[in-house]
Amino acid sequence: MDNPQSEIRRQIEITRSDMAEKISALQERIDGAVDEVKHLVDPKYQVEHRPWLMVGLSLVAGYLTSRLLFARPAARAAAYRAPRQGMGPIGGFATALVMGLARDFAANLLKRRRAETPGNGQQSAQSTASQRLH
Repeated sequence: MDNPQSEIRRQIEITRSDMAEKISALQERIDGAVDEVKHLVDPKYQVEHRPWLMVGLSLVAGYLTSRLLFARPAARAAAYRAPRQGMGPIGGFATALVMGLARDFAANLLKRRRAETPGNGQQSAQSTASQRLH
């Protein structure tokens, strides 16, 4: 018959080691999440990895800030009452920039999806051609 006290101590040690492993895995996940959040709010990181998005956002922020700070009170009230007929050169440039960024984003997304799809590219074209011959 085993000593019940030694069996209990063995179980405690097993539980302790299991908990230490789980805590270290949890700590790694938390550290990863903290790093992601730091990158999300770090302007230098964002400019290095998403330069066109940052240019577009800075243009939009500058345009909106200038409209809020330098618009006449009557012009602000009129802007809420009636829709604007034209956006002006800066608004047109900002719209073109945003549309270009959206187009590039969509193109990159499609490239990634095509690359991730199994059986794409020449294989599927060859199989289609061979099916037509048979």
